[in-house]
Amino acid sequence: MLTRIEIDGFKTFEEFALDLGSLQVILGLNASGKSNLFDVIRLMANLAVHDLRSAVRGLRGEPVELFRLLADGSRSSRMTFAVELLLAPEVRDPWEETVKISHSRVRYEVEIQLQQDYLGIERLVVVKEAALPISEERDLWLQGRETSPQFRQAFLKYGQHKAWLTTTETGGKRTFDIMPDGKAVGRTIKTTNAEATVLSSITSVEYPHLYAIREEMRSWHFLQLDPASLRRPSPTTAALELEPDGANLATVLSRIQAETATVNQPKGAIAEIAAALTSLVPGVVDLDISLDKKNKEYQIEIGYRDGVTFSSRVVSDGTLRLVALLVLLYDPKHRGLICFEEPENGVHPGRLKTLIEKLREGVTDIIATAKAVMV
Repeated sequence: MLTRIEIDGFKTFEEFALDLGSLQVILGLNASGKSNLFDVIRLMANLAVHDLRSAVRGLRGEPVELFRLLADGSRSSRMTFAVELLLAPEVRDPWEETVKISHSRVRYEVEIQLQQDYLGIERLVVVKEAALPISEERDLWLQGRETSPQFRQAFLKYGQHKAWLTTTETGGKRTFDIMPDGKAVGRTIKTTNAEATVLSSITSVEYPHLYAIREEMRSWHFLQLDPASLRRPSPTTAALELEPDGANLATVLSRIQAETATVNQPKGAIAEIAAALTSLVPGVVDLDISLDKKNKEYQIEIGYRDGVTFSSRVVSDGTLRLVALLVLLYDPKHRGLICFEEPENGVHPGRLKTLIEKLREGVTDIIATAKAVMV
């Protein structure tokens, strides 16, 4: 869970800091920086798994335009970021090795510089990177909120005092030092032109806390739902986690139903999603997923109070957007931050209060859901 973000030198941000809760609503006038904040979160998620050039691809603006414009018309050559996180109690890598996390409150810092090489080519370079434990006595996020004994026991671990990753620079030579963690052996990376973060190279639980930081940042999701994509049936082979545009929504719903169905509730969590949708869209009474065996596609079908059922091809954009958001809230396997711009689009003003209540219900019980939402 992301609990704090600090930004300096990126677009309009100068020494900016924001503490975050499990449900965060960002309000502001046009051009006040709301989308820029989402860009930073997207960049941090990308830095956890990609090199710098790939990480900035898809952000609004060319790489040089990401650096803050100064009063004299020039641009800053550096941008720095820090995030403070609440890590999951345990983490599992792609080889299904699982380890428990002994320190759950962490701070990750990274500084990026725009440099010219000897050929005059501009390159993005990591000049500083650190991963540090946050001690209990200095955990301002914890001090500012009430937590239950169950929450503390399940999530708050303070067993580490030394950094997992630090940067040193001497005589123009830069060294990234990865510290031993559990049975791991520490290692040193020497470079003056790092074009990827150290974090992106941690692909197993050999370094448990660095891997947990990477996985937390990698789990941040951004919804840019496209009505045309939501309407179409989705292939049975589509991704099992919701895509940003929602193109695989029907396949994700089918997977949730298969994983959560019981003898007493054959629809599993789909029944909960349908009930939540009914509270948001008057007239809706049911939600089903049908399989077109010939074309190997799943189709969403929504039942209404008058006994009529419509496919996703003809229901409203707002209804489909709500289904997508409810999928992330009710999917028992989903974790991580959800960033969703303008969630009220297509929702009747009279139902916005109910929508907010559903969002709050879905994220405040962190022990049960381990989710967070930023809208």
